[in-house]
Amino acid sequence: NVVVKAEPADNVVVKAEPADDDVLDAALNGGGCDLSAAPSSSAAAALQLEPVTVLDQLIRTMLSQNTTDATSIRAFRELKRRYPRWESVRTASAANVADAIRVGGLADVKAERIQVILNYLYETRGGELSLEYLHDEPDDEKIKAFLKQFKGVGPKTISCVLLFALRRADFPVDTHVWKISLALRWIPKSATREQAYDLLNSAIPDDIKFDVSARLALGLSA
Repeated sequence: NVVVKAEPADNVVVKAEPADDDVLDAALNGGGCDLSAAPSSSAAAALQLEPVTVLDQLIRTMLSQNTTDATSIRAFRELKRRYPRWESVRTASAANVADAIRVGGLADVKAERIQVILNYLYETRGGELSLEYLHDEPDDEKIKAFLKQFKGVGPKTISCVLLFALRRADFPVDTHVWKISLALRWIPKSATREQAYDLLNSAIPDDIKFDVSARLALGLSA
């Protein structure tokens, strides 16, 4: 079993020992990366998570902002039920798209931002609404810079796309992962969320980043 421990207080190391499930249960409160579809791993395989496209993961994670995982999943599924193809989302009225994702909160803002991304892809990729070409980009920093240009796509969202869709070694840190890390003393108590991202990405070995992230996001013990 692998957990991250802080030892001493200002450093972060990875140790193999049982995690404190009570602390994890108290700290976990949803609102992370949407894992209703993601690459298989030991943490996710038990849930039979299916593969996801890069664009799906991007929009799923955008819908997870400022809400719980349960409501963001409902919002995404309703969006896909009404509009099975991204082209249909692109050409629908903003009001109708917002109505489809209303359950997830901030629907008007999220609908506008989703359509901006879809229209950008339509105009720059010859009408192809896909981000699968990012699999061929070896430089993660270039991918981060590209995604960062869109409103509503911040560090956590980008990290989720890198890890769960592109299968790159990146460890997303949202508010609840940051709080868990503080509660378990994985990071110094003075660490900001941005500092937590750097510390944890440096400390957690690349080959277990997905498993650790999935366990935290899904509330599984280590």
